[in-house]
Amino acid sequence: MKRVAIIGLGNFGYYLGKELSERGFDVLGLDVRKDVVQKAKNDIAVAVVADATDKDTLRDLGVDQVDLAVVTIGTNMLASILSTFLLKEIGVRDVYAKALSEEHERILRRVGADQILFPEKDLALSLARRITTPNMLEYLPFIEEYSIFELEPPASFVGKSLKQLDLINRFETQVLAVRDGRSQKLIFIPKADFTVRQGDILILLGPNEAIQQLAKLE
Repeated sequence: MKRVAIIGLGNFGYYLGKELSERGFDVLGLDVRKDVVQKAKNDIAVAVVADATDKDTLRDLGVDQVDLAVVTIGTNMLASILSTFLLKEIGVRDVYAKALSEEHERILRRVGADQILFPEKDLALSLARRITTPNMLEYLPFIEEYSIFELEPPASFVGKSLKQLDLINRFETQVLAVRDGRSQKLIFIPKADFTVRQGDILILLGPNEAIQQLAKLE
């Protein structure tokens, strides 16, 4: 079982820990506030009142043995930076850290953060995508300039085969799978003669500009 340490159990840290726990992760949560720790105790494996800016405390709690740590401290920038630095110093391989600003991000990267989180920014971008491209259901960056995304087929796709749609030549986009609208089963690498039906969901891999083009089709 993968073990994750969450530093800071405010709203973001709490819901992250709860979700990871429900998905089978062993979650250790730390916060200096007794009330948020008490709340989290019901939803994660271990929640303790502790100062993550103290190296000995981190080691005593076994944080140096976790597979991944996430620093979600919300307002105390100094504590966020110091916690991130100490996590790397005690040997945590992967450290994710929540940034409050671009300046904060630069400092976190310098002290060793492997991934930077901008929850508000990411949520805003996700909401903007949903508003501007309502038939694009899910979006996952794949490699630079390419993404995997779920698309509700526009009306012009329904009743046509993948060969007729010719997405690979028209949009440089590959159909990885189709979620059957009736049975909800996934059909991986569907054949060229597969006919798209109302209610199906296409799971596609393609360049980011193709996402916008496909989402605008009717």
